[in-house]
Amino acid sequence: MEKVRQIAAKFLPTSLTDICVSEIGHGLINATYLITDSKTNKDYVLQKINNTVFKDVNALSHNTNSVIAFLKQSDYPLEVSSPIPTQDNKPLFLDENNDPWRMFTYIKDSVSLTKADSPALAFEAAKAFSEFYQVMNSPSGEIKLQPVLPDFINFEKRILDYKTALAGASEERKTASASVVQFVNDHLELPNAWIELQKNGLLPKRIIHADPKISNVLFHETKREAIAVIDLDTVMEGTLLYDFGDMIRSYTNTTADESTISGQANFDPELFAAAKKGFLSSLEKVLEPIEKENLDYAAKVVVFIQAIRFLTDYLSGDVYYQISFENHNLYRTVNQINLLKGILAFC
Repeated sequence: MEKVRQIAAKFLPTSLTDICVSEIGHGLINATYLITDSKTNKDYVLQKINNTVFKDVNALSHNTNSVIAFLKQSDYPLEVSSPIPTQDNKPLFLDENNDPWRMFTYIKDSVSLTKADSPALAFEAAKAFSEFYQVMNSPSGEIKLQPVLPDFINFEKRILDYKTALAGASEERKTASASVVQFVNDHLELPNAWIELQKNGLLPKRIIHADPKISNVLFHETKREAIAVIDLDTVMEGTLLYDFGDMIRSYTNTTADESTISGQANFDPELFAAAKKGFLSSLEKVLEPIEKENLDYAAKVVVFIQAIRFLTDYLSGDVYYQISFENHNLYRTVNQINLLKGILAFC
């Protein structure tokens, strides 16, 4: 942690001996740390950006800071974490490996969760994002975003990437993943209707978060009320159907993505209903009929595509998502498939 402490000192006007570091967060991409200045008793969030995933970190920084500024000047009911520039007034610090780091204020009395353990919590999380979408897509507002993740919601490309990874995978990985590969191949037509809707320009373009998992909502540590939406790196123009589908993927899964238990049912329809109600809470009058009609379908497609993404990374040798043990991405794939089976049976 000594390196992290030294980097934190690039942002804070305090001595190294006053800086305390601990690792936090549940992200699969970036590394996140809690920084405490023991002299002032203030907390901060320090993050190393994965510039393999986010290749244009200047665009990422521009987008994040622009979204934060937009939210702060709007009638936005939730708290917003503010960026802390370096001591020489730069938004990012580049270390000796050219890895970019940034710092934000820490939201007090907050906790990040990895699972919705009740319908009330699923509703709260979805409601927080619904409020975020309403403000970001208000008719009076305008924000210019730069592309940071091209083709992120290009499902045709996701499928092509999967086929390419499968063709180039080692025999060992092909054998280990044979059953999930078979399931994916049997359902490759599932996203076709979505792809056609997008090709024909029938899905309204909105500002979306693009990573609305429950760990990107901060809850009050005792009241269990949503107090902030975080991790604004992926905010982009797209369809809100994607974000709804990813909410269902995150909030209705009773088994964590990281679980190594295979084959068990892991979909909770009560959590689905609560998340849907929360999502619509601020968007009922914003969404067009075609969006409302395809919410359930979006849940199926986004979960399926996430299974493909985990499987693609497994077949490629685990180059995108951080892994903690052997076959981690394969277990993630199985858990997504189990979730999809539950959703397919429900709606």
